[in-house]
Amino acid sequence: LFLLSPILGHRSVPNMAKVGLAILFSIILTSTRTDFVFVPVESLIELAGMAFREILVGVMIGFVFALLFMAVQGGGSLIGYQIGFAMANVVDPSTQDQQSIMAELWYVVATLIFLCINGHHLVISAFNDSYTVMPPGKIAIAGAAGELIIRYTAYVFIVGLKIAGPVMVTLFLTDVALGTVAKMMPTMNIFIVGFPLKIGIGIMVVPIFGYVLRQSTIYLDKQLGFLLTAMGEA
Repeated sequence: LFLLSPILGHRSVPNMAKVGLAILFSIILTSTRTDFVFVPVESLIELAGMAFREILVGVMIGFVFALLFMAVQGGGSLIGYQIGFAMANVVDPSTQDQQSIMAELWYVVATLIFLCINGHHLVISAFNDSYTVMPPGKIAIAGAAGELIIRYTAYVFIVGLKIAGPVMVTLFLTDVALGTVAKMMPTMNIFIVGFPLKIGIGIMVVPIFGYVLRQSTIYLDKQLGFLLTAMGEA
């Protein structure tokens, strides 16, 4: 869970802090939940298999919420290309890869919005609820779970287009307006005026961006329940 989940699994969080949080969550869960029925283990290989399946559940939960931030970066890259920041890239500290400036800006804004809407609480709640659907040792990796993962991965492109769509349409209308002004006033340097105008329009989409992020987080949190049910035997 602490490897892939947003914010909690970020590279800026020290590994010792992640280990400490994992131990703390384990202590809280084992001391507060009374419905745990542990399956008897007869060999070390069987124990390793159970541990691997438990790790896979945490990976699935973190991956589903991480898809949201992948969509944010994809939409930010489209916006940056439309604005004119195609050649201005920075290094993303979480992936050590080159990303658009707008993609990194939207990633930071998405992190703040995610914290404001208590998205990190949804991650922790999903971790707790997973033991209700899937008691320890009763996890089944079925084909339905794989189909759901593929469907959620495709949702990245939908969210990215929803984030970038309003800005792309607005910037297209801005280009049309600037072209009309350039025809009416040939002496005006339209490039000097258009560049800061496009940057301002690209940043003005924050209210729409916040709404799309909130609705997408709620949607993925609901869909995560179906994924956990598909993986559980209970």
